[in-house]
Amino acid sequence: MRRNSIRFLLGSVLVLACWSLALAAAPPRSAGPKSAELVQVGVIDALLAGGYDGSMSLGELRRQGDFGLGTFDALDGEMVVLDGVVYQVLSSGQVRKAPDNLTTPFAQVTRFAPDVSCPLTPGADLKAVEASLNTAVGDANCFAAVRLDAVFETLTARSVPRQSPPYRPLAEVAKEQAVFHFTSVRGTLVGLRGPAFVRGLGVPGWHWHFLTRDRLRGGHVLTFVLSSSGAGPVARLERLRRMELLLPERGLGGLDLGRDRAAELKAVESGK
Repeated sequence: MRRNSIRFLLGSVLVLACWSLALAAAPPRSAGPKSAELVQVGVIDALLAGGYDGSMSLGELRRQGDFGLGTFDALDGEMVVLDGVVYQVLSSGQVRKAPDNLTTPFAQVTRFAPDVSCPLTPGADLKAVEASLNTAVGDANCFAAVRLDAVFETLTARSVPRQSPPYRPLAEVAKEQAVFHFTSVRGTLVGLRGPAFVRGLGVPGWHWHFLTRDRLRGGHVLTFVLSSSGAGPVARLERLRRMELLLPERGLGGLDLGRDRAAELKAVESGK
């Protein structure tokens, strides 16, 4: 009886040891491919409240993504990130490649890898294009990134002037925006869409910035109409199911973030 018990115990130890070795030798379980990710610097309500001090250098921003939009320290123009280059649309209408040592208080970027194509109707306006893209995305509760290279019958864009402390709220500053009107212009739209639940944190709905094909003009898009001649353009889009939020190390103290700024954001985005 005693020998059998010893043999059983020894056998159990050997089995457990074999299991341990097998588990150690087995490759780690794969979590599957990482979902496409939106990286956001700052909070939109902080920007609306006048939080214009940059918290991340553009050099670091470009390490986070190669496609996106935002603004610059002191609200010095509109940002367009395209093909890994950060462009700065100044209030003069001039566009320049922004140096890496500039900073941003608010930006959204991703590593753009479109996996869906969306044909668009010639002559469609901004609202019609957004409706088509929403259908193509399908899920109203995910982020999305879109690139559209096209000819525009008309396009209206804006930029805002550089600010000095003490900073005024963005809704006041936007009233001084410089507006640029384009006709029969070829260029690129950079678009990001946020779901409704990001209200206060990001921008719900579509947010568009524009660069002409020669990369010399552009801005935050207010309206546009696609060219009605020829075949309609094809937008390339990507669903983004992950979001990383990067807040300034100094925090967001001193800003009024307790109020509902949805109406302010709508006015700023539409330019009205």
